[in-house]
Amino acid sequence: MSPRTVRSDIDALREIGYSIEGTRGSDGGYRLTPNGSTIPPLLLNTDEAVAVAVGLHSGLSCIIGGMEEISARALAKLESILPDAVRTRVHNLAHFTVPLAENQPVPIVEPALIVTLIDHCHRHERLRFTYRSEASEATGRVEDVHLEVEPYRLVNRLHRWYLLAYAPEVEEWRVFHAEHILPKSPSGPRFDPRPLPAEDIGDYVERRVPGSRWRHSAQAIVNAPAAEAAQSLAPAEATVEALADNRCLVTVGGQSIATMALCLARLDVDFTVVDNHELSEFLRRLSHRLERAASEEGISDSAVSAHSE
Repeated sequence: MSPRTVRSDIDALREIGYSIEGTRGSDGGYRLTPNGSTIPPLLLNTDEAVAVAVGLHSGLSCIIGGMEEISARALAKLESILPDAVRTRVHNLAHFTVPLAENQPVPIVEPALIVTLIDHCHRHERLRFTYRSEASEATGRVEDVHLEVEPYRLVNRLHRWYLLAYAPEVEEWRVFHAEHILPKSPSGPRFDPRPLPAEDIGDYVERRVPGSRWRHSAQAIVNAPAAEAAQSLAPAEATVEALADNRCLVTVGGQSIATMALCLARLDVDFTVVDNHELSEFLRRLSHRLERAASEEGISDSAVSAHSE
């Protein structure tokens, strides 16, 4: 092809996003830059395009601060290049789906912080930061703590971000609220990765996240093997730990005491609540109510006659 055609094609590639540099001279030419400032077009099939659109629509109410406007711009660009049939599917997605707002405020995490934490995890580089803790109930004051840790994983739980890290000074694994982390420069030295504290990091962090995952919670000793009890319980309802003598310890939780009681009753085995007096009282009242409902003496002859008529 002619030099003019080459230059025309290079200009076209630059216009659609490829970062290309050119050099003059006998050894000159064009080449793609390894770290260009723009991203070349993505080739997506129909299902992939719809999946990306779903993610972008979710980003419009994103839990990462500053991503709402970026998501809107990206979605507009994506829709502009979609075939008509696929564009219709994306529009239907926006029209027929309704996001349900959280009933509790969700902390906003800046995108730059997410990237910084992930980079430190990837490079095995110690993170130096100021950690702004929750206000003390006794004094009402917020206290800043200066820390240096080995970061390993960033975990998203119930629309909140947490950093799993090892604290060498106290020789223990810790979980930090990401929105309270203020990274400091320069970064700390590199470290040799340690074995993770558990195979299931999500479950590990779930058990150690500051604050309760439920509004109410209780523990009960259940007279059944852990595997059997776990089959009747959803992960969102309870956690199960094996004990000796084919028993298990069930930590159950929910938004109400009644929900917890019915969850335990569904196991259909004997159990003993060990740490929640309110749940025990509710179970006692519920047992009396069920006993009355199941008793033949609770049904009067007149009621039966009236029903028959």
